[in-house]
Amino acid sequence: MTSYIDSNNYYLSKFFNYELLNYDSFWLFYGQRDGIQMADFFPNQKVYSFLWEYSDENILVKIDEWKRAFRRNNINISLGAKLYTQNYLSADRIVYLDCLETDFIISDEQFKDFTTYNIGQHFFQIVTEIHTSFVDINLSFLKLSDRVEKFKEFVRILDTDGVQALILNGYNHNGELIKLCICKKGHKQLNVDITLPLDIFENTFVPIPFH
Repeated sequence: MTSYIDSNNYYLSKFFNYELLNYDSFWLFYGQRDGIQMADFFPNQKVYSFLWEYSDENILVKIDEWKRAFRRNNINISLGAKLYTQNYLSADRIVYLDCLETDFIISDEQFKDFTTYNIGQHFFQIVTEIHTSFVDINLSFLKLSDRVEKFKEFVRILDTDGVQALILNGYNHNGELIKLCICKKGHKQLNVDITLPLDIFENTFVPIPFH
């Protein structure tokens, strides 16, 4: 695994005015044999792991509502994890949003097989301080229809007290898994001290969440 600080904000500048940016990001590149250990970067933090799925009009409504996102992808609820669910509309389709509240030891094991080649495109995480609860996270951006504005409001969750970082999945052209971590400006990250030297993002893919 290699890690880089995007000190020039190559990625976030695609969405925000550079002079007004209140956020930083760092990038983790994992080889196929690397184990994911996000706890090394966010010690003593809590993580909310979200997975979304569109409703399926081809099966019975009750079965569809029961399957939601986690069951549909064979994710079991670990002992000690807290489950939260929420529905919202996207282009007149129901979207099921499931969330697990855990520590990183549990989430790293629970979602270790997620990549952007599979359901990982529908997966994101919010890192918080221990005292932050699910109700403290403002998910009102889900009502927005414009995908860019929705993403920008999603990033602004970082303005909430207690929210430390957002984690998205991606990959680059040689098949490495990417973890894009967006955090508050000036928030020092452990174990990441190499600056990303170039705008490499034309060789990478990080899907915008909820799209």
